[in-house]
Amino acid sequence: MSRKQAAKARPPAGAKKGRRNRQPTAGPTPGTGLGLAGQLRALGLKLREVPGDGNCLFRALGDQLEGHSRNHLRHRQETVDYMIKQREDFEPFVEDDVPFEKHVTNLAKPGTFAGNDAIVAFARNNQLNVVIHQLNALLWQIRGTDKNNVRELHIAYRYGEHYDSVRRINDDSEAPAYLQMEMLCKNDLNKEEEVKLQKGDSEDEIEDEMEDAVRKVCNATGCSDIDLVSRILEVEDYNIESAIFAVFQAIEVERISTEEQCDPQSRDEKWCSRTPQEENGTGSRICGNQSLDQDEIDNNKGQARSNEENRASRSTKVSKKQKKEQQRLEKKKRQEERHRQKVLANKSDSADSRGRETDSNNHITLVKATAALNI
Repeated sequence: MSRKQAAKARPPAGAKKGRRNRQPTAGPTPGTGLGLAGQLRALGLKLREVPGDGNCLFRALGDQLEGHSRNHLRHRQETVDYMIKQREDFEPFVEDDVPFEKHVTNLAKPGTFAGNDAIVAFARNNQLNVVIHQLNALLWQIRGTDKNNVRELHIAYRYGEHYDSVRRINDDSEAPAYLQMEMLCKNDLNKEEEVKLQKGDSEDEIEDEMEDAVRKVCNATGCSDIDLVSRILEVEDYNIESAIFAVFQAIEVERISTEEQCDPQSRDEKWCSRTPQEENGTGSRICGNQSLDQDEIDNNKGQARSNEENRASRSTKVSKKQKKEQQRLEKKKRQEERHRQKVLANKSDSADSRGRETDSNNHITLVKATAALNI
């Protein structure tokens, strides 16, 4: 929409442009105030009333923009200055055949009612959108820029000639208001249901994949302990290859531990006691009525040492495999972390490029709307 078309657009009911020195009435039309308050309450909003002294528009806009209405005279003057600079956009639409110079001179005076043309000028000068709430009417959105995701100021138009600020229902602070329209459509509920269904399907798929991974590891390793395999898969981030290696490793460690526990018992069964023989000055091992000479004892000791060396060799091989696998996993994690940081950086750059002009430290309240009229 061109600027002239925007200026031609019909203002909210009763908000006539260029109304001069018109003072709003102090009292509300019976029932309208309560009706609009209830309408806003349903959206989680409320009115913050400003004095009806002819400066109400700039007071309401200032409350939205800065958190208070004390700078209404400055906002008025800046708006008038913008209209003068962009005279070709506003002059054709001044009412009552009033010369443009006289119109802006009157508008610059404190207490002069300001209407739709002033809202358009204010929105363009500050590069933001102004949203107007009315009783039993669609929202009006005065667009001051073609950019997306710009800040919105929400005001209410009441009594046929008075503006108030619109706030969150629990917002009594002197902080800027951050409200943003959220356009809804008839298909939104259906979309939510579709998302829930898709989420349920994805959870079922994940469970199936987990069971399939457990089955593959069990088949590859011959391990029947499903709890053990499940725990190892979880530790290995469901990497089947790594889980298979880890299961083999666990089985080998368990086997070695079992052998070490059994060896002392076997030795005790074979060599029950050692008794000194004082008659000939030699010693022997005796089990019942059997005895072994020194050569047999030495041979058994050698065999025991050989067994210990074999176990140590197997343990060393397992340790080397563990170290190699650990290094591979650490390398994989480093690669994943670099990828994650890259994705986060891209998201951050994308968010900056969109140029959202709201303070990230401030909470933005979404105002649900099914339709809005744009100027």
